[in-house]
Amino acid sequence: MTARRCLPALLAAAALLAGCGADDTGGTDGAPASAPAPAQAAESAGASLDPATVSDVASAALAVALRGTDLPPGWSVQANPVPEGSDLTANPSLSGICGVAFASDARRTAKSPVVGLDPQGAPAVVSEAIGYDSAASGALALTELRDALASCPAGDRTFLEPPAIDGLAEDVVVARYQLADGTTQDVVAQGRGAVVSVLVAEDPAAGATAAQAIAGRLRALPPPAVGQ
Repeated sequence: MTARRCLPALLAAAALLAGCGADDTGGTDGAPASAPAPAQAAESAGASLDPATVSDVASAALAVALRGTDLPPGWSVQANPVPEGSDLTANPSLSGICGVAFASDARRTAKSPVVGLDPQGAPAVVSEAIGYDSAASGALALTELRDALASCPAGDRTFLEPPAIDGLAEDVVVARYQLADGTTQDVVAQGRGAVVSVLVAEDPAAGATAAQAIAGRLRALPPPAVGQ
């Protein structure tokens, strides 16, 4: 059994995504055996949703959340569900990245954080599917992230050539950087209307595969469900 650790965040002083799990993992098929019941329920609910049939932003965000089937064989996922109707004010998604306060964080209405665990049980992909109050707010989140990364203070990370990943959504932010400890991370953020998926991966291949699968579900979302 391998104890979980949180991936280094985009900004060392502020975690990008909430909720790295606290237990050891030992399950398969996308749901670790030691995952608490709410996490297992969230994983099951998300994996069973057909994105083409959702009718609201919260369901759309859950439908595009990271799934075990998005990752290579032997990987699993751990959901970190946020109770429906929760106040997200003190639970940021993007605020703090590169020292920037994101106005879009105040416009979130739902979020579905999921961690991807490699075959050894270590979290090598972290993700969050976020629902906003409008398509304009979803677009704003991606614009703010793009601007924040472009102006990120030097010193804590070195930006590299971003990965080339085919098949992503039309509105996308892709970056790769190396942290001071030598760790390389890929960031893939993509959205459609009021729904945005943000993924940070230490395994480039797994991150790319997951991002492509998420993009497919984003394209399947009905326009009215995402404010388009």
